[in-house]
Amino acid sequence: MAEQADLALPPDGTADVWWARRQDASARHAALLDGTERRRWAVSRLEADRERFLAGCALAKTVLAQYTGGHPADVRFDRTCGQCGEPHGKPVLAGGDVEHSVAHSGELVAVAVARAPVGVDVEQLDGRARPLGGDGDPEALARLVLSAAERRALAGVPPDGRAHAFLIAWTRKEAVTKATGDGLRAAFSDVVVAADAGPPRLVSWPYPRSPRDVSLLDLDADTGYVAALAVIGRCETVRARDGSALLAGPA
Repeated sequence: MAEQADLALPPDGTADVWWARRQDASARHAALLDGTERRRWAVSRLEADRERFLAGCALAKTVLAQYTGGHPADVRFDRTCGQCGEPHGKPVLAGGDVEHSVAHSGELVAVAVARAPVGVDVEQLDGRARPLGGDGDPEALARLVLSAAERRALAGVPPDGRAHAFLIAWTRKEAVTKATGDGLRAAFSDVVVAADAGPPRLVSWPYPRSPRDVSLLDLDADTGYVAALAVIGRCETVRARDGSALLAGPA
């Protein structure tokens, strides 16, 4: 793939979110995968999962090459887990200081970039291949991952809107834990997000730093999807960028 043009990092208080679709990655992008990524890609049983994984890796590497002025094939991630040392931790750009996060669900892929630790999540609401909680009951899953206050708020939502309300809470929590690097290792019920109709915010979490230091924003995704972004620090602006066009660029 061709050398990428330099792109300025988002200024303080701003995050870039690059959007693409799972079909945007093609066979030529497989050359960007390192050994660990290639093994994970190969063991995915469903073609849709393989496409999402490849698109996420390809978009992340192509986006980061834009910011670092390098080549996507030279972008490498350190996935060392801080707890056990195995390569399943939050991907960190090796040899760089650009913060990023990757998410994919259904047809969509997102890569967020910021100067501070960032997490992004997107979840398909309409036409999901797998129902929420495995049986289509968001309230059953809510009992596992929501706090008492969040469950009370969900119970107050009309039944036909509860799946949407649940995914709003879920994506916000997921974004926060991805920003910290804890992912699903953190107890989601301990990461409490706003349960009212006001702006998204982190109410409490099991860390010494004040939750007020975390910026939490809902994102505009395609119809039928819910998405959120979290930045450990100040973030007031999100710039949506065309990842599909980036992946379609010349080889």
